[in-house]
Amino acid sequence: MRRRGISFCQPVLNIAQILGERILLSECETKAKSGSRKGRSRRSRTTEKCKAEQIESYSEWQGPPPWDPLLGGDGVPRFLCDVMVEGLAKQLRCVGIDAATPSVKKAEPRQLIEQAQEERRILLTRDIKILRRHINPNNQAYRVKNLAKQEQLHEVIKIFNLKICEYQLMSRCIKCNGRFIEKSLTTNEAVAAATSEQVIPEFLLDRDLEFWQCSHCRQIYWEGTQYHNAIQQFSSVCQVFD
Repeated sequence: MRRRGISFCQPVLNIAQILGERILLSECETKAKSGSRKGRSRRSRTTEKCKAEQIESYSEWQGPPPWDPLLGGDGVPRFLCDVMVEGLAKQLRCVGIDAATPSVKKAEPRQLIEQAQEERRILLTRDIKILRRHINPNNQAYRVKNLAKQEQLHEVIKIFNLKICEYQLMSRCIKCNGRFIEKSLTTNEAVAAATSEQVIPEFLLDRDLEFWQCSHCRQIYWEGTQYHNAIQQFSSVCQVFD
């Protein structure tokens, strides 16, 4: 073969043909790898979408709650709040709802579910892992979506259709979830009933106040500024959701 006066011998032509074939093969492999990466990317996006939809389905409450009379319950709402929503437990107690906390420190997910089952409660948590581990029989847990305590309270009241009346406000011990003794105490009775860990402030002794005592931990409460502020704050819950 002769081109522009330059002669190419057969060995040189053979080498050029082999190199050309390798270049074409390399280009094909590059396209194949690129297609494979795109395929993996699409599969990854599909997997993430499925996970997101699954998490959302876990977060939705299906009902009915274990206290439903149709399931043999007594109709009284009961909740178990894990460490992630301890503030919500106090909010629920302020409006008279039975809201317990884990019976053991650093409770494992299975222990939380078992306690909720034994006490016929709904476990409230923000931990999606608890709901994904298939240890949530009979819809025993609910994932709280909001972060602020007041918004969490409104969410739970709405989701579980809780009826809050004014007489329920401040009827539970914020400290331990116990009920107050129905009969109020006089100042002298409160001083006598106070435990060694709690001292009634002297400036209250000359006032005509009513005192209440928790039936469980014996904590003493009285009708002071904090009490009135709490009543005012949580009265709006009754007005909005009653």
